[in-house]
Amino acid sequence: MRPKILYNLFSNIITIKGIGPKYAKLIERLCGRYLIDLLFHRPVAIIDRRNSPKIANLKSGEIATIIVTIEKHVPAFNKRMPYRVICSDETGIMSLVYFNIRGPYLRQMLSVGSQKVISGKIEEYKDSFQITHPHHIASLEDIDSVKTIETIYPLTSGLTSKSLRKAINTTLSQTSSLPEWLDDKLMTDRNWHPWKKSLDELHNPSEALEINQSPYLERLAFDELLSHQLTIRLIKQKINKIKGNVLKPSNKLINELKSILDFELTQDQIKTIKEISDDLSSPTKMLRLIQGDVGSGKTIVSLFSILQVSENGKKSIFMAPTELLAEQHYNTINQYASKMDLNCSLITSSTRKEHNFEADILIGTHALFQEKVEIDNVGLIVIDEQHKFGVHQRIMLSEKVGNECDILLMTATPIPRTLELASYGDMDISKIKSKPIHRKDIVTKSVNINKINQLKSALLKKIKNGEKTYWVCPLVDDSDKLELQSVKNRLKDLSSYYSSKDVGMVHGKMKQEEKNDIMSKFKDGDIKILIATSVIEVGIDDPDATLMVIENAERFGLSQLHQLRGRVGRGKKQSSCILLFTSPLSDTAKKRLKIMKETNDGFKIAEEDLDIRGAGEILGAKQSGLPEFKLSNLDVHKDLLKLARSEAVSIIENDPNLKSDKGKSLRILLHLFKNEVAIDYLKSG
Repeated sequence: MRPKILYNLFSNIITIKGIGPKYAKLIERLCGRYLIDLLFHRPVAIIDRRNSPKIANLKSGEIATIIVTIEKHVPAFNKRMPYRVICSDETGIMSLVYFNIRGPYLRQMLSVGSQKVISGKIEEYKDSFQITHPHHIASLEDIDSVKTIETIYPLTSGLTSKSLRKAINTTLSQTSSLPEWLDDKLMTDRNWHPWKKSLDELHNPSEALEINQSPYLERLAFDELLSHQLTIRLIKQKINKIKGNVLKPSNKLINELKSILDFELTQDQIKTIKEISDDLSSPTKMLRLIQGDVGSGKTIVSLFSILQVSENGKKSIFMAPTELLAEQHYNTINQYASKMDLNCSLITSSTRKEHNFEADILIGTHALFQEKVEIDNVGLIVIDEQHKFGVHQRIMLSEKVGNECDILLMTATPIPRTLELASYGDMDISKIKSKPIHRKDIVTKSVNINKINQLKSALLKKIKNGEKTYWVCPLVDDSDKLELQSVKNRLKDLSSYYSSKDVGMVHGKMKQEEKNDIMSKFKDGDIKILIATSVIEVGIDDPDATLMVIENAERFGLSQLHQLRGRVGRGKKQSSCILLFTSPLSDTAKKRLKIMKETNDGFKIAEEDLDIRGAGEILGAKQSGLPEFKLSNLDVHKDLLKLARSEAVSIIENDPNLKSDKGKSLRILLHLFKNEVAIDYLKSG
């Protein structure tokens, strides 16, 4: 139940005086349905219109608000020419320039002889000054309404800055102060102001500060991050209280697996296996994330966890995002499990006739939870490539499978520290940084596309040696709009250069049976060069694949390039990655390719990717499960995030149920940012 003090802020946009249904719908589409969504619609910039020089003192490129007398109108001679309005003051003459605007309208608005206040960007043209399409035109009586610091907002089609600003200011005038949830010391140390004043100053600033330097925005951004971090800590507190299965190892199956492995575990693997084993053995529910670089051996680590569960007579479920990846995990796990008399079942839409829900280990896609079958006696769920599961999805999953079931999440995309703090504070994290001893670093080179014939020639030797190549292209079909290579076009090209039976193609638009057939032929060595889209980014483990060619590499993000590169280097032979690029390269593209050549460390690459792309782009993909913030910007507010996390940890340690006076104010904060799930957890104990 939302507190009464917030009822007004959670009124519908349509309740704003002077806003009709049409504008209400546009505002809702832009920022949300409630008044609080409108108030949290963050400006992207400010324009200082207080600068009011004489014409003689104007400077090109500056924003100026000037008082002028309208001298005459000079209509356009043809459609290409602008309509000019000549103006003056006691120091000089300038022009107002318009394109595609009717003369009668301008003559009425800017009548000859009248004095007007004009505001806009100054341009220099043929030794005189002009303003093209002034931002504001007003009478002398309204000069104070123009000479202000003006906020600039993101807009949507059909909605003007003026109407949006009016709606915001109307809402602000009806908004009351809220009880303070931040400590006085923190407010003083950071030069922050009360919540209501911060909102007022955000939308109507009294100082011409760059938007990201505003202490008012900083305070509000901190509120948002604190609300989010409190939610994560409360969820973690709840998870830690949930009674789980006590699944202690007997080590019978675990020792069997150790005896049949033909390689030694790395120290990181051993440490992670111990951390998971301790979680499974404890009476509380496990929620742990394994971050492991490509090829670091996460699947084997998860198998040790599965065996500990099997030693306690319970089933394990292993979920993967694609059929390709599910089948890969099935093949890896089953080759060991079958030697220990454990049954594995592959559960995908393609294997429906063979489903066995009584197996010890169920491996599949999300079809596992779409089946109308109750899977009982489950002790552990492993989810690979978990980045599509946000905090709320993790809660839903936990409730679906039963609260006592332990959950292990895995990702081959190392997560930058900033995003880790923002998104994964509700779980324990293990990191596998070291690679298996026999793995060699992949040699990475960047090659201009104009040297492709030399590359094709070099591939002949690899084919003769029985080595296999992945050739990745960004598109499935050719595009008139994008000058990028397609798999279909590259298939024709390479099929004519090599024997056509040596070349195959796989992409996301193909039927699953077709993809499986091509992948089997590639694994068996019938196909030597596999042309593909980034569909092969995850889910292929072929030790004989020693070369990865990525075409139009300049168009891929760093993390994706690293993921694709990780498809090779899985055997004992030296592997290579060729980044084929088309000139000219942007500075960002040059930086990406340089980093790829310098390091194979996925954790370092993840941090570099965050610095290059920014958290906004990484967080922007809704399917990522990462949070979307309205006021805070993780590129700018990294330090605020650390502070919010520290503050949230301290709050929950001292007031775990938020029952103090400050705790009650913090409950308002949680509601304010729609984190009611945390309140629900408090109510349920």
